[in-house]
Amino acid sequence: MSDQGYRRCLETAAGPAILEVTLSGSPGAHLVKARSSSLISPRHRRALVTRLLDLETELAPFRRLVRTDPVLGPAVARRPGIRRPLILDPFEGVVRAVVGQQVSVRAACTVIGRIVARFGRPGPAGAGLVAFPSADRIAGAGAPALAALGLTGGRARSIAALARMSVAGELDWPGLARLPGDEAQRALEAMPGIGPWTAAYLRLRVIGDPDAFPATDLGVIKALERHGIPRSKILTRAEAWRPWRGYAVVHLWAAG
Repeated sequence: MSDQGYRRCLETAAGPAILEVTLSGSPGAHLVKARSSSLISPRHRRALVTRLLDLETELAPFRRLVRTDPVLGPAVARRPGIRRPLILDPFEGVVRAVVGQQVSVRAACTVIGRIVARFGRPGPAGAGLVAFPSADRIAGAGAPALAALGLTGGRARSIAALARMSVAGELDWPGLARLPGDEAQRALEAMPGIGPWTAAYLRLRVIGDPDAFPATDLGVIKALERHGIPRSKILTRAEAWRPWRGYAVVHLWAAG
């Protein structure tokens, strides 16, 4: 991932495939180009890019809502085109969320890199990329193998359990997306190793709930503290951003 594009290896039914997305243009006239291995059909490629960049969301209502907001108004004016990046594979989102609990971004990336290197399948020859491991590969590896890569025992067991649930078809992401936000939050928190922050993160990055709001996220906390809003007042302050609190989070992250 860079400011100009995105390139990665994805698991498909026929094997690992490459997806490349490039961004270009000027303010008000952006162009998205995508290409992929032949294992990804043009129709599937379009669906992947639409999800990845959240292209079906109309941002005008959000911009109108926060235009005069003293916190978000200036941030959105500086970067009006920011969109909420969605994770293409829900299981990958779960693993990233659990690994990222209460650790720095750098530490989480290190562990994720080890998981991909150990269990992921290499992409096409010469691509230099490895696909994120599928749920069945993680389920087959088990918690001890995950813990050996630097995860705590609890997180390793959670990821292994969630992998088994995914393989068994017990993680109904489309069904969760149809639930009201509070119900989806409770359903996610009932899963192994999923707490309030992780559930809100999954609603934001996997389910695609535009109002998901991880109030205990350190990036959100620091960004709002710079505006004089203490932790105890964050949820109250965020009420003004409903039903777009998820997009508020994206702009707070960017501003921070």
